[in-house]
Amino acid sequence: MKLKIWIGILVIILGITTYQLAFKLKAADLQFPELIPFDETGFVAGSELSDNNKLVVSNTNFELYLDETNTYFKVVDKRNGEVWQSNPTIPDPWEAESGKITPTAIEKQKATLEVQYVDANGSLTTINNYKFSISHPESRLSAAGERTYKIKYLNDGFQVLYMLEDLEVDYLFFPKFLPKEIMETLEDRAILEQIAYTKFDEVTGLYEIARYETMSRLVINRLYDIFYGKLGYTREQAIEENFGYGYTVDYEKIRFQIGVEVKLTDKGIQTAIMRNTLQEFGGSRISSISLYPMFGTAIAEIAGVPTEGYIVLPDGAGAIMNFNNGKYYQNPYRKRLYGQDLALLPFKMREQQQDITIPVFGMIKEVGGFAGIITEGDAMATINADVSGRIDSYNNVFISFNLRESEAITLGTPSVPHGITLWTKPIVRTDFVVQYEFLTGANNNYVGVAESYRNYLIDTYGLSLNDQTTQTVITTEFLGAYDKKEFFLGIPYHTTRSLTTFKQALKIIDEMQALNIDDINVIYSGVFNGGLSQSIETKMDVERVLGNEQGFKRMVNTLETDHIDVYASVKLMTVNGYRRFSDQYTYSAKRITGNNAYLYEYHYPTGLPYSETMYPHSDADYIINPAYYQAIYDKMVKDFKHDYIDLSMLGQYLTGSYDKSNILFKQDALRLQQAILAESNKQLMLRNPMGFAIPYAKYITDLPTDTTLYAIIDEQIPLLQLALSGLVDYAGDSINIISTRSIEYNFLKAIETGSNLKYTLTYDDSRELLNTEYNQYNSTYYKNWLDLMQTQKVELDAIGIHQGRLVQHEIIANNVYKVTYSHGLEVVINYNLTPYNYLGQVVFAMNYKVVGGN
Repeated sequence: MKLKIWIGILVIILGITTYQLAFKLKAADLQFPELIPFDETGFVAGSELSDNNKLVVSNTNFELYLDETNTYFKVVDKRNGEVWQSNPTIPDPWEAESGKITPTAIEKQKATLEVQYVDANGSLTTINNYKFSISHPESRLSAAGERTYKIKYLNDGFQVLYMLEDLEVDYLFFPKFLPKEIMETLEDRAILEQIAYTKFDEVTGLYEIARYETMSRLVINRLYDIFYGKLGYTREQAIEENFGYGYTVDYEKIRFQIGVEVKLTDKGIQTAIMRNTLQEFGGSRISSISLYPMFGTAIAEIAGVPTEGYIVLPDGAGAIMNFNNGKYYQNPYRKRLYGQDLALLPFKMREQQQDITIPVFGMIKEVGGFAGIITEGDAMATINADVSGRIDSYNNVFISFNLRESEAITLGTPSVPHGITLWTKPIVRTDFVVQYEFLTGANNNYVGVAESYRNYLIDTYGLSLNDQTTQTVITTEFLGAYDKKEFFLGIPYHTTRSLTTFKQALKIIDEMQALNIDDINVIYSGVFNGGLSQSIETKMDVERVLGNEQGFKRMVNTLETDHIDVYASVKLMTVNGYRRFSDQYTYSAKRITGNNAYLYEYHYPTGLPYSETMYPHSDADYIINPAYYQAIYDKMVKDFKHDYIDLSMLGQYLTGSYDKSNILFKQDALRLQQAILAESNKQLMLRNPMGFAIPYAKYITDLPTDTTLYAIIDEQIPLLQLALSGLVDYAGDSINIISTRSIEYNFLKAIETGSNLKYTLTYDDSRELLNTEYNQYNSTYYKNWLDLMQTQKVELDAIGIHQGRLVQHEIIANNVYKVTYSHGLEVVINYNLTPYNYLGQVVFAMNYKVVGGN
């Protein structure tokens, strides 16, 4: 009998083990890119070099010069004579006014790198490489102007290896305490007691430096002569003696190695921080590096005349920050590319804003401008921009790169909280590269910046102008199955309901076609595995309430005869639940704290996740570790052979995973996503994709048409659409879902940006969604929108914006814009509440006027 029991137990254990292991997903092998080669041979110490205007390399359009005495470079544009400098070479005009500019601001103007680091105590500090490498201040350890960098020349540029280190004598060079018996033997006793060791303890018999950490430079220099010139001390000896007397404060002098590379190209220059050169000595860790923060800066005025120009930012659709706009009292612009890392979502809802989805920025001056494109390390990049008047006379835009990620946590009790910041230990494995293309002539504007990025996509990914659409396409997103909480005899339970069955979707399409709306594509959301709230997508089970798998196939085949593509929506990045309890620990992304990462839904009145409030709501979705995207995708496409797929969040968001045993940064997640997109043989619908995902989209929806209206920004522009128009068909957000702007406004935005239209529809009355977790879809009942869809399509087709591509955009007046399409169509759009007179033609309030080409 006992034998049977043991056999039964073993069978159960074997079954559980087999179940856990046999169906386990395999994590993808992350393929790291090749890094910029680095060989320390061939570098020459900066102290041995003296040419302050060395011609490094030249080509048809440009010349690259290097000042070996400070590592500043300049590029001369032969086409227009414009000189682009890594750093200002003349004193800031503010220096002539006493006290107007700080020494820190002056140092920043002279630096080529700005470094943030975390010391062993967790404190975050910012330094630059001017004071710590290019030109050390005078100290007892070095002469003024000491250089701790090396230079190496390449065929097409140069590399600089900076050793950032503190050569100053600090207070830890000297013992804080001296025993009486030692003091009495010193010939300089009187001087020591007078300038430093002013405190004596009769009990311990110790002399003490009373102002130890705040000793003046004069005192330090006198003590250095005595302890090092006469007594032969070392810093290590002084620290050891301090420890012996209970003074345990010890900090390591900072020391970092950072290498940069600058190469001349046919279009401009390529700048890079070389990952293979990065070294950290001691306990301090680099958190971020700003690369050439003063490159291309525009001074506020020349000879008393204000400079003209602006900075181009890719925020949302695009934005402009005018030089010298007087808004220095507002916060400077600083924003991370590609939005929030989903694994590190904050526990407080952030302000409503647009994300940066394309890695391009620019600066336009009177004679020439540049477009900057971040080609490596883009997921770790932050765009910084500011105007003159805050700390100095310069308008500037530059890129910072995060080497690590962090998460702030609070310890202690609610009454006595203690905040600390956790940092990832390793550094992300990527180079950090920014290419600058110099603009001139007719291209010296924000349209030229967009064209530069368009050409980059074409050259890098082999894209072409293959958008052949001539009529307005309406993307129709149908909502399928959803889960709803019901009650039976007072007992709650969840059931799956339908908003639009497959047969009902066909009826909606029929009614649209009866109104001559023929140019359609379809996104179908909520088809599989639970509907709008989906389980893990390793099996594609079509919801029976919609009409099962055969019903889906019949709908697809019917619509194919009318040349209507159906994109079934799937999720790879989030899941509302796993099939096995242990899967949440295996497949979920991890925060830096080690906890599972969740896609929080926030309670708007409090700004907190629902899980942190008293209000009922289903659990937040798990965020999937990006290492498992490929395995899930492979199983999904094996089980579901439909050719058209809407990948929902993929390409739109990034999430890292910070399990200490296998850290994946946002940059790693980008590569894992890109591998899926590049290898997929499906026709992909992508929603507001990031730059790396754009080349793989058959169709794009949900593109922003606005920017984030930060106070420091002056104008919004369709930078994103100017870059994409003609490369791929795109539409904005669903017109009937957007609640921040009116329908009229969003229709005008379609004209201004060359966008198609999108609507989210349900066959059943969307009032069914009241008191559910899908209230955001309470305006989707299709009968309410058919007439408007017809009207808007007829009007856009009559204007003819889709018969060409968007090629020009001009700011005519405040809230008045003119757009030009490749076939000659010119339209003026007036967003004001009053009419505008354009060359004798009245453009009515919140309206448009075709002024040419049609």
